[in-house]
Amino acid sequence: MGWVSSADSMPVSRDSDRPTRVDVDWYSLDETCSHEEFLAVARVYAREVVAEYDLSASVSDLDWEVSTRAKRRAGAVKYRDGDPEMVVLTWAHFERQGWAATAATIRHELVHVHLLNEHGDASHGDRFHDLAERLHTHVHCDRFVPPEWWVVCTDCGARLARYRRSELVTDPDQYRCGDCGGAFRVERNDGADGTRDE
Repeated sequence: MGWVSSADSMPVSRDSDRPTRVDVDWYSLDETCSHEEFLAVARVYAREVVAEYDLSASVSDLDWEVSTRAKRRAGAVKYRDGDPEMVVLTWAHFERQGWAATAATIRHELVHVHLLNEHGDASHGDRFHDLAERLHTHVHCDRFVPPEWWVVCTDCGARLARYRRSELVTDPDQYRCGDCGGAFRVERNDGADGTRDE
């Protein structure tokens, strides 16, 4: 099993300089765990976060799923008619960024669940920013899979990551940069680190 526990006590730490938070390291997993183990630990961790921060979310009422296809998002909350139904966590994000980054994503998704339950709000607006800060999580995740292509403005140098062969990639002359109105060129990304090779 890929679950590493460094303590047998309740996994809540209290730092004098920071608000109370759930100890991420206590739930630490590595990439050798199965999807089932990963989701089991994610749910237990989520329950502790909900309890510690008094969020209006029922972890047991949510379906939890692993995405092996997602490349641009670390997680998502699926909802219908304003009601959260499922939390999806991206396996590639966990493999490349590790448990601490995934725990931050779980907190991020729980913010969405809470705000959907309380306000019917799935956005990254002011309420989200405030609660994300309180839960020590990000508003947007960093790129964790290198894009297949970079679409680059020939005037201002703006760079747009593209993971699929979209119309912008296949026919860039039909588009203009939203920042400066310049033309685009497309560069195939052969680098493994998310930067372009020249």
